Amino acid sequence: TGAHIIASLSPATNHLILIGDHEQLRPQTAVYELSTKYHLDVSLFERMVKNNVSHTTLSRQRRMRPDISSLIRPIYPSLSDHPDVLLYPMVSGVSTPLYFIDHRSEETSTAQSTSKSNAHEASFIARFCSHLLLQGYDRKQITIL
Repeated sequence: TGAHIIASLSPATNHLILIGDHEQLRPQTAVYELSTKYHLDVSLFERMVKNNVSHTTLSRQRRMRPDISSLIRPIYPSLSDHPDVLLYPMVSGVSTPLYFIDHRSEETSTAQSTSKSNAHEASFIARFCSHLLLQGYDRKQITIL
């Protein structure tokens, strides 16, 4: 968080490089009133950009297929794809690099956390990973986010 970064700075600090994204999810606080009254729901990066602190924004991405990067163009309109992403091989065993799955299975949560889970989605992705393994992919080649 911004407070952790600021607290770790000493008078001897001459140069600071921060890597982040002012368009990502905003921080959450436990007390809504503090969040709104003192703007604690604004990230350090968002504060810096809004206050015209010198910054550089990524303009060309090299990781996502265009099918995926096109989904974030409304948030990052100046982001372009490096030509290398057009050369990525297709994923074996699937007909398209991007899927949206529609289902009616409810999420569950516990009283101790604000996190949610969905057993149906977990089961689906576990079976999909099994499918990818049957296509010849190694476990080290599969990442679930």
